[in-house]
Amino acid sequence: MKLSNKVIILTGASQGIGRAAAYKFVEAGSKVVLVARSADLLNEVVADLGERNAVAIPADIRQRDTSNLIVTTALDRFGHVDILVNNAGVGVYDMCEDVTAQDLQAVIETNLLGPIYLTQACIPAMRASGGGLVINVSSIAGKRGVPNMAPYSASKAALERLTESWRMELGPDNIRFSLLVLGTAQTNFKQNALGSRQQKPSPMKRMPPEQVAEFMVRIAEREPRDTYVRLLDRVFVFVSTRFPGLLDRVLGGYYIKSS
Repeated sequence: MKLSNKVIILTGASQGIGRAAAYKFVEAGSKVVLVARSADLLNEVVADLGERNAVAIPADIRQRDTSNLIVTTALDRFGHVDILVNNAGVGVYDMCEDVTAQDLQAVIETNLLGPIYLTQACIPAMRASGGGLVINVSSIAGKRGVPNMAPYSASKAALERLTESWRMELGPDNIRFSLLVLGTAQTNFKQNALGSRQQKPSPMKRMPPEQVAEFMVRIAEREPRDTYVRLLDRVFVFVSTRFPGLLDRVLGGYYIKSS
């Protein structure tokens, strides 16, 4: 897809990968609808990008009614919706018996229900314009459970199964789905995570958000089915599939026994 004059709804756009992606998409000629809870941070991005190219919507995607407001604002401002990037996400670090109901609800609502609501809200607009693309941002933790991160892993695994199902359901309407599978990135994910447990740093090198954002733009242009940002992430998933017991011991030793 050529990104010139395409309208992109981007969640989690106030910082990290989402913020970096906003700049990359505008550089590619797109218009961006930026969604996050922090109005101040969003307005900083819009001030940099210009109001002709960007609009800020301070909103909590966990609220179902918010999704309709986001799409309506995009249509009123730019006339159509071409791409939805479900990028917003939150983690929780806790052992099984320690995860609170409040934290569990926040993770599921942000990482799973939010993307469901927004995708549903975008479908009529995309159908009306002949189709569209949804990019769902997942994690290698959605491919393979990680100690102390069970709710996060489960939410991303569920998002991937939804992506597969929706790809078949909405294909006849020319609404396509791409999955971006991330490893670790230089963001505030750990600092913003919920839970009471301090997770050890990942042994994998963290990628700059700008580099991940470049992959996101490339996905929007080429529309691959699934994309891993790094070969190392793909190798991790391959090993977890072929040698699950070995990885149990490695991850358990690193994240549990040594903590």
